[in-house]
Amino acid sequence: MQPAISVILPAYNEEAYLPEAIGAIHRAQEKLGLPVEVVVGDNMSTDKTAEVARGLGAVVVPVEKRSISAVRNTAARAATGRYIAFCDSDNRMSEDMLIAIYREMETGAYIGGGVVNARYDRDSWGLFFTHTLLIKTSLLFSRVSMFLFYTTPEAYEAIGGFNEDFLATEDMDFAQRLRRYGKTSGKRYCSIRDAHVILSSRKFDEYGDWAIFTRPITFLRACLRDPKAVHELWYKPRRSTGSNEATPSESPVGDKTG
Repeated sequence: MQPAISVILPAYNEEAYLPEAIGAIHRAQEKLGLPVEVVVGDNMSTDKTAEVARGLGAVVVPVEKRSISAVRNTAARAATGRYIAFCDSDNRMSEDMLIAIYREMETGAYIGGGVVNARYDRDSWGLFFTHTLLIKTSLLFSRVSMFLFYTTPEAYEAIGGFNEDFLATEDMDFAQRLRRYGKTSGKRYCSIRDAHVILSSRKFDEYGDWAIFTRPITFLRACLRDPKAVHELWYKPRRSTGSNEATPSESPVGDKTG
């Protein structure tokens, strides 16, 4: 039987996070009561990411290009579900998420969409202001939602998937293109409000909860897709154990905020 939904997880050295992420998907599948496929795009992990993913029932797709968009795209094209959804491998969906996605997509009124309600796995003022003042404000003006995306394979292919030239804001770009494409076919962009996503704060644990505010020029350059700024803000190791620092083109896909 064809899966109702394929959930795509991009992963680089995520063995510690996959059990919670995939476990959350399994709980949501139980609530949905329909077959669900988990597809993990393994971006040359050096730990047991692939082994852990397979042990949890996921399909593992190797990806050798260092790009979060390329990993999502490769994994998505291996998916077989009626609908496809994209979630980061260190985030967790709520138990009612797949029900909400399937319910809205089955109406035929939506091209796909995102999720409005998301919160970090811990609280701090730095996280609050980053999430509320920067992320949610930008989403309000762009008239899209993010955090977890879903659409049909046909719509995904029609817009060309995620742009593999982007090192940052590729998720915002995807949402905006999906919304525009929906307008051409008379369908709306859906923003789910009655389910939520728990976001990982691990990058803030490393870089500091106020990292974006203490480096506003670098953040602005990153938003304008300057690869050096993206590397400096999020990818450059702060606790180096040697001289193996990644370059912008080598940065692991898992080392990002969303």
